Amino acid sequence: MNQQDFEAYIERLQNAFSITGRKFAAEMAEKGMGLTGPQFFILNVLSKKGRCTVTELAEDMMVKPSAITTMVDRLYKSGLVLRKRDESDRRVVYIQLSDLGAETFEKVRLERKRTIQRHLSHLEPEELKLLVQLFEKIAGIVTEQHDFQEKKERSVDE
Repeated sequence: MNQQDFEAYIERLQNAFSITGRKFAAEMAEKGMGLTGPQFFILNVLSKKGRCTVTELAEDMMVKPSAITTMVDRLYKSGLVLRKRDESDRRVVYIQLSDLGAETFEKVRLERKRTIQRHLSHLEPEELKLLVQLFEKIAGIVTEQHDFQEKKERSVDE
């Protein structure tokens, strides 16, 4: 494929992602789901791990801890997460879901799933299978490249 065609495909893909993301966010907002994508991701991580430090959450989201602190503050003020100090090391603060946070996360998770199912139900089974395979492949490539870059940066720092 020549560079011009490649760039045209990239442009189309970016446009499709942008439209899909905006429409999906608007749809969730209309349903009163009130969580941003990153907030949902934090609640998702906490639902799986039970509790995490801000640093652990930042690593999972591949952002700086300061960005997580702001989001966690909002979730805390909304009553969706709790902060608990480590009993053996009072400097360590764990973030965990509150009961309201767990309930809210589950409602939003189910609504997101229903919304995605409704949209993807318009695809033929083979199209859906191909879409999933391609996204899994892209996720693998991105993860591999990110891990390589991170490793490279660490070796430069040492």
